[in-house]
Formats: sequence, structure tokens, C-alpha cells
Amino acid sequence: MNYGARQARGDVFYFVHADVGIHPGYVATIAAAVAQGHAAGCYRFRFDSLHPLLRINSYGTRFKGIMSRGGDQTLFVTRTLFEQLGGFDEQFVIMEDFEIIQRIRRVASFYIVPLDVVVSARKYETNSWLRVQLANLTAFAMYFLKLPPLRIARTYKSLLNYR
Repeated sequence: MNYGARQARGDVFYFVHADVGIHPGYVATIAAAVAQGHAAGCYRFRFDSLHPLLRINSYGTRFKGIMSRGGDQTLFVTRTLFEQLGGFDEQFVIMEDFEIIQRIRRVASFYIVPLDVVVSARKYETNSWLRVQLANLTAFAMYFLKLPPLRIARTYKSLLNYR
């Protein structure tokens, strides 16, 4: 992601996870948020599934708590703020979005665009809601205990099936 930012020419970066769709109005929406003084933020999200538990997960992305961020999401940040922060901490091969959002919140407000992007539910369909939640909680706990990111990534991947 840092490499991509170094290649970019614009004043605002938009990072999108591979399993997330781009909101059709993202250029205008992000430009408006930045014009209103928001140097960083993200969209809420919803899954491409009507499973009731995934709908609850999606609803939680309306809130600013760190547990509602990261993972399957998008992130916009102005070039100025991104460079001020030194970009993503490259030791984080997982949880990098949580880490940078924590640093953003120390120096700027973090805005949640009140529109949804669509996230693939494939991971949940392959593993079950409970299994993914346990993997996520394990990764969070390891992150907050300041365990090495490579260890967090290995543990997380060992808890889930990928197809």
C-alpha cells in the first residue's frame, strides 16, 4: 500500500480491500468529506448476504469504535496526513488498517461516510459466522497484546479455511 501511495499523483489516497466493492459515487463523496475538513475516513459496509448475523455486523460499521473498523473496508486519507504519519507501518502484514487508524485518530478526526460499500460474505460462507468472529477476536486480542504481526497473521490464517 505504501508503494501504491508513492506511485499515486493525487492529493487523496483511497485504499480498498480486494473483497470490497467501490461505491459508485466515491470520488464525489470523498472529495466532499475532505472539503468539509475530514482528512481521513471510510465508508460503512454491508455484506452481499442477507444472513441476519452479517446484517448485525454491517450495522456496527456505523460507529466509530475501533472494533467496527478495519478488515473488510475502504480507507481514504489525504496525502498530507498519510505522509505526516509515515504511511502504513510495514511490519503489519495484518491489522495494518487498525494500526494506521489508531495513529490517524491521535492527530485528526476520522469520518465515517454514511453510505455503504458492499463486502463479499465468502469468508463467512466458507467458515461460518462464529468461526470468523473467533478468528477476528483472536487477532484483535493478539494485536492489543502487542504480539508480532507475523504471529498474528499465521494464527489468523490457521483458524480459517480459504477456497
